[in-house]
Amino acid sequence: MADYIKDRMDKGLIDVGLLLEPIDTSKYDFIRLSQKESWGVLMRDDHPLAGRESIAPNEIAEYPLILPLRERVRAEILNWLKREEKDLNIPLSYTLLSNAVLLVEEGLGCAFCLDGALAIHSSPRLRFIPIRPEHTTRSVLVWKKNHLFSPATSLFIQEINMLRARIE
Repeated sequence: MADYIKDRMDKGLIDVGLLLEPIDTSKYDFIRLSQKESWGVLMRDDHPLAGRESIAPNEIAEYPLILPLRERVRAEILNWLKREEKDLNIPLSYTLLSNAVLLVEEGLGCAFCLDGALAIHSSPRLRFIPIRPEHTTRSVLVWKKNHLFSPATSLFIQEINMLRARIE
């Protein structure tokens, strides 16, 4: 989870982290990767909405939902649904998508997640359906601002910055 990685960076236990937006980057230097990930809902193939090409907020809100535990991501999902948590049936939350996959397979709800994750394509009984309107996010490579790093980490960050300069 991004919060775990940021906590480890703040304590000096790791130097560089790869995080998924949304994140607060105010304490970090960073480079936003160009690859976009699409949000959607993971459900069993026997779910009433499994045949849809995309899902709108009013279509999924009535079903049991399994949401990420991460507060910023959870807030974005609730905003998209235009609902408060108390008005939804949220039986479970997850930190690891592989756990959410198991919960969905057992029929305990539908999980909000990103497409492209290996775990969601591992079961033929599951279906990923993008949300409508489309919502995407990116990954961000971060490191502490104004921090003295080891020579190897400093060289790595220097290379990243050179790549960023070429991209911009």
